[in-house]
Amino acid sequence: MSTITPITRRAPEHVWRVDLDAATWGTGCLSRDERERAARFVFARDRERFVAAHVALRQVLAAYTGVAASMLEFLPGKAGKPALAWPPAVHFNLSHSQSVALIAIADGNTEVGVDVEVLRPMSDAEAMAAAYFTDAEQRALAAVAPALRDRAFFTCWTRKEACLKAVGLGLGVDTRSFEAGVDEGTCETRIPVDGETARVTISSFDGGDGVVCAIARRISTDTGARRPFHESELYA
Repeated sequence: MSTITPITRRAPEHVWRVDLDAATWGTGCLSRDERERAARFVFARDRERFVAAHVALRQVLAAYTGVAASMLEFLPGKAGKPALAWPPAVHFNLSHSQSVALIAIADGNTEVGVDVEVLRPMSDAEAMAAAYFTDAEQRALAAVAPALRDRAFFTCWTRKEACLKAVGLGLGVDTRSFEAGVDEGTCETRIPVDGETARVTISSFDGGDGVVCAIARRISTDTGARRPFHESELYA
């Protein structure tokens, strides 16, 4: 079984799940910068998961672009969100939590953000919500049955993170300035960005057992032709 598996391949984006602990990943296709970043991890497991996530990202992007994984070039974007320097026709985003990574791929007209969190008990959920959620989101979270509250917390958290990634912002932004919600449905929100307002569509989705996932797409006014995706079989 492949360690890179599709979750969804519906336009305008595709999402792939990566099992970071399922195989040994070589560093041959990584750039010098990526190898240096990997070497800075203190613990071997963290280093191996970093390598796995970035090798998988290159493999997926190679399948979509037709460029060898080792030849792909990246540029740092806002808040550290990388972008393809060449070829530029594909947007992507990477997220990982413990042994699970998600890779979202979108055509050149769709800025995309994705986030995943392994579901786990949150003893400080109330304090975290007070710091990062809107008043309405805090009330909605408090109204959730205790047995479901951890999932609701991570639902809102991943939706916030995915939104910020989609618009190229980090957690330095006040996440209480926009609504993402604790429910898993699809909704539209508005985020202040550089003196303007970005419209973003957010969706939670099933990423498999034990994880909470969200994807966000920045709504573009660009009505140009979209680049069609090619179906690809990916193997680690």
